[in-house]
This record gives sequence, structure tokens and C-alpha cells, in this order.
Amino acid sequence: MDLLSRLFAAVLTYREVTPDRLAHVATEMKKCVDHVGPHIPMFVLHTCGRVEVYLYAESKSEIEKIAERYRRYVERVSILEGLDAARHLFRVAAGLDSMLIGETDVLGQLEEAYDRQVRSGITRGLLKLIVERAIRVGKRVRTETAIAKGPRGLGSLSIIYVSKLLDLQKAKVAVFGAGAVGAGLAMELASKGVGKLYVLNRTFEKAVEIAERTGAEARRLNREEIVRCLKECDVIFTSVQSMEYIIDEVPPGASVKIIVDLGVPSNTAPNLPIRVVKISDLEEVARAYNEARMGEVARAEVIVEEELEKLAPLLAKRYIEELASSLMARAIAAAEEEGARAGCPAATLAAKTTVKRTLLPIVEKIKEMAQDGKFEEAVRMITLLRDMVGPPGFELPGSNPPGITRTRTAL
Repeated sequence: MDLLSRLFAAVLTYREVTPDRLAHVATEMKKCVDHVGPHIPMFVLHTCGRVEVYLYAESKSEIEKIAERYRRYVERVSILEGLDAARHLFRVAAGLDSMLIGETDVLGQLEEAYDRQVRSGITRGLLKLIVERAIRVGKRVRTETAIAKGPRGLGSLSIIYVSKLLDLQKAKVAVFGAGAVGAGLAMELASKGVGKLYVLNRTFEKAVEIAERTGAEARRLNREEIVRCLKECDVIFTSVQSMEYIIDEVPPGASVKIIVDLGVPSNTAPNLPIRVVKISDLEEVARAYNEARMGEVARAEVIVEEELEKLAPLLAKRYIEELASSLMARAIAAAEEEGARAGCPAATLAAKTTVKRTLLPIVEKIKEMAQDGKFEEAVRMITLLRDMVGPPGFELPGSNPPGITRTRTAL
């Protein structure tokens, strides 16, 4: 049984489409999360440079249905399977697939998405382990190589870009949005000693949190405060997820000279009467740093491949752990039933202790077998234990990895 063969990914990046088109696809994928997530383990990564959906499904047909939704907005989408899908996710986490090689922002965005989707129950089972390992890869690469030395991401590149146009230490600067990119922008701007810094966010508490860490002033992200910043600030950096323009006009007498738009879709309306810096404007700046980092790419790729080699044994072990957990729960329930029948709490405790002392060493040995390449044999042994210990009608998932159901989802 190849546990990795059920991993599928639909991938669309900045190389194929504009940020605005990416945003439309991302909106469509949010609908998929609500519709598909309860039935099939799912992970969605949406950044300013990509919209990627990972499924742990029974067949490729499930991801093809997702791909059809992509094709409502784009002509083609890359479909990856098994090891190729895992390798791609690991490389994304390592910053090897970004406009700025080795960027740190994408790892923060991946962690944010993971935390949110695990809490909601969408990312679960073996897919959860795969994403966990991708995050580990991202951290290893940045710890063991110098690939992230210098700018941390598009936010850093935009600060470099703007600093060539005006003196940020004398400027009033506002950051719209306090997610991974916005928080990173605020931290870096503060470290460079900008004249005055404001942080705006729809969730005011988040703006306050970032402001306290940076010495900035927190404001609510609403129409009134946006206009106020346009009138008071020299530069505005915006990285808000919104299908509507955050800045649709510049009021008379505004002080703002530059707006850096890192939003997906664009946070600024077209044809504003001031300079608007877009993500595409940063490619030339990124190119110079990419050349300096190329020497570290090979080392990062080695780490990716090392972690990929560890993945299959870890998936096997986790699979057995899930089955064993269910088995132990049934065995303990049977012990409690026998103890209750004896009518003595001491008997219940003795029965449960006996079950644990008997089964736990066996389960640990089976997990070792699974991790050592004897996966099929380990599954057979767990199945045998099921037949011996489980009550009538008790069924384990058998050949289906944890978190997978046979429910078919109409997309």
C-alpha cells in the first residue's frame, strides 16, 4: 500500500496568471473548502504568489473536480500526484518556488493556513502530517543554509524599492493589514527607524498586538482611517485580502507619495494620480538577490530530498498509530465493561491495566514494523488484533488511511 499515492495537488502560481486572477481562483477555492473539506482531507495555500489545493483522496478524479473550478478562470492548472505533490509542497515551504528564492514570508503564510485549517478540521489525518513535515522542511532550510540571508520576502523587497525613492527615516508610513506579510512589513519598517509608523487592520486587536511589538500606532482599517492615512502619510503599504478596492481614490490635499500594493487581488483602484508599486515591479529587485542565493539552492534541495525519504515511513507509522488508537479504545471499553460486571472499581482498574500491559508492547512493535518497511505485515497484524479484541460489528478503516471516507462529493 503506497500511502503517498493518494496525495494530489492543484497548483497555480504568479508565473501563469496575474494577482487579480489568482484572487478569483482563491475565492472559488474557499467555496470548495466548505463543500469538500467535511468529506476529504484538504489543505489550501493562498498567498500573493499562488493558490494551491492539496487533497488526500481515494482517486485522481477528486482533484480533477477541483481543477475544473480553477478552469473557470484560467486555461490550465498543474496537477501533481504522490511524491511529486509532496516535493512541490516541501519546495514551496523552503522558498524554492518563490519570486524571491528563500523568502521567509511564504513559510509564515503556510503556518498560518495550517493552524487555521487544522483548527477547523479541514486538514487532518495523513495530510496533516504531510503539511507538518513541509513546515519542518522550511525551518530546516532556513536554519541550515544561508538561503534566507537578506530580504525576507516581497515586503522586504518593496521596502528596498521605496527606500531608493525617499528617506524612510523621515517619512510617515502606514501598513494596511496585519497578517503574515503586514506584520513582517511593520517589524522591518520599525527596525529601519521610520519617522512614524501606523498599523491598520480590520480586527483592531491584531493591529494593537503588532503596534505594541513595533512601537507603532494602531488604527482600525475603515474608510475614515484610510482617508486619514492618505492625508497624513508619505507611504502606504497594503496587503489586505479583499475583493473590493481598499484605496479607490486619493482625497484632495493628500500627502501620500507612494502606495505599495501587495494585495491579491489589487488593493488599489487603477489610474490613481500617484505612484503605485505593484508586485511585478519587484521582480528586478528579486533577481539581484536570487543570483546571490543560487549557491544555497543546491543545499536546500538536498534537505528537501532527505525529508522526502523520511516521509513514507512516517506516514506508515502514523497510519498504524491511528488504527492502534481506535483498537486500544475498544479494548479499554471492553475492560471497563468487564470491571463493571464484577461490580468493583478495583476490578475495573485491574482489567484496564492488564489490557494496556498486554497490548501496548505489541502495538509499539507493530509501529516499528510499519516504519521499517514492513507496512503490509503491520496492517495484517492490526487486523488480526481487531478480530480478536474488537466487539462484533467493530470495523477498523482497513486499507483506507485515517481521515478518508468513501463519501463521493459532487462538485
